[in-house]
Amino acid sequence: MATLKDLIRGATDIKTQDDVEIPEWAPGVLFRVTGLPSGDWEDYHNKLSKMTRRDESSGIEMTIKSRKAEIVAKALRDQETDELVFPDLREGIAILSRRSAGIVGGLFLLVRHLSDEERDFTQKVKVAEADFGDGQS
Repeated sequence: MATLKDLIRGATDIKTQDDVEIPEWAPGVLFRVTGLPSGDWEDYHNKLSKMTRRDESSGIEMTIKSRKAEIVAKALRDQETDELVFPDLREGIAILSRRSAGIVGGLFLLVRHLSDEERDFTQKVKVAEADFGDGQS
């Protein structure tokens, strides 16, 4: 009998979406976009806000830097082979950072949706309860 840890380890809870077409980049090519695991989202949020100290009397300055290109580079795959489009993450970020903000932003929102990142904890619990049905304690 599988332990709870084994059940969690074997769960297929990361969603994907096939047939994503980006005609501005590759007409007629279909991409697969995947959700990302929680570790990637934690890294994203940790990098999103960066505190820097200024030498002037102004004290602390908050700098916010977008990392949407990083998330998209980690989630964009060739639909036929399931291989990452950008296996070299740095190169992918560099390339995507110079592409249309609208396209990269739209892909980012799709990855966020597939990762269930836009739902709050209460919504996630309600979905989990519905998925498992009544009788869970």
